[in-house]
Amino acid sequence: MRLDHVRRLSGPNVYLSRPVAIAHLDLQGLTGHETTDHPGFAERLVTALPGLASHHCAAGRPGGLLDAMERGTYFGHVAEHVTLELSGLIGREAFFGRTVRAGGPGSYDVVLECPRDEPPGSPVVERLVGLALLVVGGALAGRVPDTAAELAEIAAEHEAERLGVSTAALAAAARRRGVPVRRVDDLNLLRLGYGRHRRTVWAAMTDATSAIGMEVAGDKRLAHRLLADAGLPVPDGRVAASPAAGPRSAARHRRARGGQARRGASGRGRPHRADGAAGGGGGVRRPPPAGRPPAARPRARGAARTATGPR
Repeated sequence: MRLDHVRRLSGPNVYLSRPVAIAHLDLQGLTGHETTDHPGFAERLVTALPGLASHHCAAGRPGGLLDAMERGTYFGHVAEHVTLELSGLIGREAFFGRTVRAGGPGSYDVVLECPRDEPPGSPVVERLVGLALLVVGGALAGRVPDTAAELAEIAAEHEAERLGVSTAALAAAARRRGVPVRRVDDLNLLRLGYGRHRRTVWAAMTDATSAIGMEVAGDKRLAHRLLADAGLPVPDGRVAASPAAGPRSAARHRRARGGQARRGASGRGRPHRADGAAGGGGGVRRPPPAGRPPAARPRARGAARTATGPR
């Protein structure tokens, strides 16, 4: 079998109301062959991918695929189920598949559901189909193929291109409320709604977020002062010149408060500014043992100070 090409339908289509990818397969030497023409094929395939035993197929119950292979089914159909099983093994939310003839006797289109927010240029589905063809070819050749290494690479690629946690939560919440959601390419940028009602969302910001609001949120000391002036409770804190100085700053703060600060406060560190301190601050809980220098921590360019204090 050979994979000719993959094309995507990003919106509702004749197959499904969700995005799909259509993989065009040429069965080549397997044209006209069925699974029953190759004794032991189904057993070797299920040994390689035990999850196939629970696939419903057209029967609508677990084991439906096994029954179909026992009766005899074509290999385009088998490739569809193997791709879906591999997709599930990497945590990809895709459950629908269909195989249809596409012209010539050995040409088939394998229709595969895609996650709603998968980037349109993602190579993951194409790699999954390619791996599925290798698995089927290995089972036909009389061996149980090992997919662990390549599947781990595909899983890492899939994880890298997924929406961030906060953006994914916003997309899910919008869909629960019936708000149309479209992701922009492979960015954590969402378009919510259509026309004059459309809003653009990037993580916790929208196209209505002001530049002043961003600056205030990025400066923790300023944000604390403005929130306190408004009568809102904010944690106490001090500014330390380095993570190593955090515990000493927290101790001085407790003494200045006359012991009123919470006992056992950790002196947890946070970047003084959120825009220039990626990876800086955090986890400053106790001074290093006597005689041992504090561990060096890399500091991002522009990250001068870390705000610390009782949590």
